[in-house]
Amino acid sequence: MLTSLARACARHRRPVLALAALAAVACALFGHGVAARLASGGWTAPGSPSARAEALLTDRFHAGAPDVVLLARAPDSVDAPAARAAGLDLVGRLCRDPGVTGVDSYWTGPVTRGSCPAAGSGGAPGGGAAVDDAALRSGDARTALVSVRLDGGGRAGRAAVERLLPTATAPQGPLRVRATGHAVLDRALERYSERDLLRTELIALPATLLLLVFVFGSVAAACLPLSVGAVAVAGTLAALRGLTAVTEVSTFALNLTGAVGLALSVDYSLYLVARYREEIASGSPPEDALAGAVRSAGRIVVVSAAAVALCLLGLLAFPLYFLRSMAYAGVSVVLLSALAALVLVPAALACFPRAIGRGDLFARRRRAPGRAGAGWRRLALRVMRRPLLVTALATGALLVLALPFRQVVFGFSDDRVLPRDAPEVQATQALRDGFPQLRNPVEVALPGWRPDATGRVAELDAYARGLSALPGVLGVRTATGSYVLGHEAPLACPAEASPARGTLPGCPALRHFTSPAGTWLAVSGEADPYAPASTALVARLQEARAPAPPLVGGPTAQFRDARNTLAQRLPWALGAMAVATFVLLLAFTRSLFLPLKALALNLLSLTATFGAMVFIFQQGHMKWLVGEFTATGTVSVVMPVVAFCLAFGLSLDYEILLLARIGEAHARTGDTVRATAAGLQAAAPLFTASAALVLTVLLALATAEVALMKLLAVTTALSVVLDAVVIRPLLVPAVMRLAGRANWWLPAPPRRRARTVLPQPQPSPDAVDASRPG
Repeated sequence: MLTSLARACARHRRPVLALAALAAVACALFGHGVAARLASGGWTAPGSPSARAEALLTDRFHAGAPDVVLLARAPDSVDAPAARAAGLDLVGRLCRDPGVTGVDSYWTGPVTRGSCPAAGSGGAPGGGAAVDDAALRSGDARTALVSVRLDGGGRAGRAAVERLLPTATAPQGPLRVRATGHAVLDRALERYSERDLLRTELIALPATLLLLVFVFGSVAAACLPLSVGAVAVAGTLAALRGLTAVTEVSTFALNLTGAVGLALSVDYSLYLVARYREEIASGSPPEDALAGAVRSAGRIVVVSAAAVALCLLGLLAFPLYFLRSMAYAGVSVVLLSALAALVLVPAALACFPRAIGRGDLFARRRRAPGRAGAGWRRLALRVMRRPLLVTALATGALLVLALPFRQVVFGFSDDRVLPRDAPEVQATQALRDGFPQLRNPVEVALPGWRPDATGRVAELDAYARGLSALPGVLGVRTATGSYVLGHEAPLACPAEASPARGTLPGCPALRHFTSPAGTWLAVSGEADPYAPASTALVARLQEARAPAPPLVGGPTAQFRDARNTLAQRLPWALGAMAVATFVLLLAFTRSLFLPLKALALNLLSLTATFGAMVFIFQQGHMKWLVGEFTATGTVSVVMPVVAFCLAFGLSLDYEILLLARIGEAHARTGDTVRATAAGLQAAAPLFTASAALVLTVLLALATAEVALMKLLAVTTALSVVLDAVVIRPLLVPAVMRLAGRANWWLPAPPRRRARTVLPQPQPSPDAVDASRPG
């Protein structure tokens, strides 16, 4: 089938290249502007208790985490007449915006469009007496908070943020205003992600082109992988644009598309062109050389793409759309890279056989084809003389590198994934410093339960007192008042009633804690949201005796639910990936041992990669090497899953290449030692060149200002380095020497079935006379 495809592409080479160019242009036009349709979230588990709590608070109480938080700072006091007038004017303008559903501020309390402060009134909503909510004023009385809730999310929410922020953050009389909140941070994340994507392309494309010129020795040959990558990336952008019509897709999918598309397009094109040149050097006519190259190297491309895609498909097992978006982008770009390489490379070789297939500017400086990779052959033979010692030393070194992972602390990403000097990050840090009670907000919702009778008011009062006395709680606010350490705190506004008399206080700042949908309580946690103490606090809140079954929301509860969801789904995802990969490699190698060996060595490599992830990004080491970022003391709970699937797939790419060359050598010689040495000699120049090219792309991505992309790039790059330096040249020969005949063992019935799955290299006549089988 692959041979027929190659001959057809060569026969119709000009129409194939023209159609590919037209398809790429059409996909690029359709996918243009996809960034505006992508979302920045995707961390929370849909349907979880925290997600239900967030939906209830947003839809029925107009509460929960606000979309925009403004920090209005006065030169003296926010209670000064000029500051108060400017603040009320700001609240009035925000409240009347058609994209705003409600505003909560220090000067007004919660207001909606029907109760906006009149322009220039200088008073409370509707012109009444001033209302001051001390919880929204900093301790030095110079900063006041204004929380804004938008009408909907997605593109409508983004448009509202773009419209509101320029005027809201402009000078407001004596007030100087800064903005934060999840809608503002999402906007900043999208902006920095787009900048990172542009920077990656500006660095990776010219650097990759120069490296490809050195590898291929031809400018025409060097441009071929980039053209394949352009077709694959354009197709993936179109696929993502289509997916946004039916599901949410993360903005980080774009970064993964560019990096993986370029890396694998270079890989697959390199395999095909290198094999074509080998066939030409052996004396084959161009047409036969092309067919032979696609028959052998094309088989590697197909199996490699299938293996990488299977690994990334494992991300679909998780309900978090951040992870699913990585699967959508990764699987699309992998399959399109393989398809584009198998179609475009034969067509281009047929059109320009001399410029691509034979031209080499550095031919005089390269070793003769028979001597290329001789150093790798000698290394393999030395390793196989002491296989047990090499296996022990290499395994020990990788396990030592993995040790920091024992100290991993998982969390969620927050504003600190952005550069430290970003205005949004500075505003968020000012919010943490000036309003410690808002550092870790936890919402406890009581759906359907209202304090609408004397006994129920007292019950809510007792419940809030009890929660405020729990370890790790700074305070509690609800419809009955404010509580600290089990005692009622003074209200910040006049109250006509009190829980002691069985009626609710008349404070406007407390009215939004009840609605026909139920009641909720705002709990202020003492520790950072993703610290173990905060996770324990959420558990205590869920277990505390409540007037009705509670739903606990907030950042900590969302993280806890997401972590539990990942833990539940992870064994199934890993098991499915392992079984699918094993079956694929079983069909490819016709061996039971080699697939198991491939899985074990890849896992060993990734344990060291995860250790580096903790050592660098959780503990904050080696910033001089990887660039500046903010170490938060945690690792985002979703990133090891993404890094595992991506790095595992790329490692399988090199494993398949090496096994294919070893299998061909074994078919010729029948000897494991000689076959392993010959296979490494043939494959090592290819996978080291490929690793260098992939590293170029990943290191360009590692210049990202968004820490999540930097983490993914650095850890995947380290995995590629370990794979090319330790796993393939040292552990593979050592383990294969130790296994001996077991490398090629397969029970007879499966062997007969496996022969029909994938084409296998045919043994040459000298294999019949091999002196000693391996």
